[in-house]
Amino acid sequence: MPNEQDPRNIFVNQRQEYSERQTDTSNQTNSSYTGNSAPHNGTQTNPQSEYERRVEEMKRLAAKYEREGEGQLVKDIVNNVIEQKARGTLSNEQLIAFAKRVSPLLNSEQRSRLEGLLEQLLKI
Repeated sequence: MPNEQDPRNIFVNQRQEYSERQTDTSNQTNSSYTGNSAPHNGTQTNPQSEYERRVEEMKRLAAKYEREGEGQLVKDIVNNVIEQKARGTLSNEQLIAFAKRVSPLLNSEQRSRLEGLLEQLLKI
């Protein structure tokens, strides 16, 4: 299933664009320091480094929302859902599937808030 259709990846497009820009910049810088003149084809060859990059991105996002709070997280989710629905890359079925996957990881209070947010997002 492509990333943009996987409901677990609501923010995937923004992260992917940012990561591609960072990777391109990093690879250009690294090749000039190492003398590597091989062209960069836009793919990473080391799956471990891709995993580590994703873990670091998740840690960064967790720290951001720990500082900014749940209110900012909800605003960002709503704005992202509006953008993705406008582009046609997110459906209500994907939102429901995402909520079903996340729900078992939450306590009862969090589940209740997620259900309320989901109801609002489905109306958008």
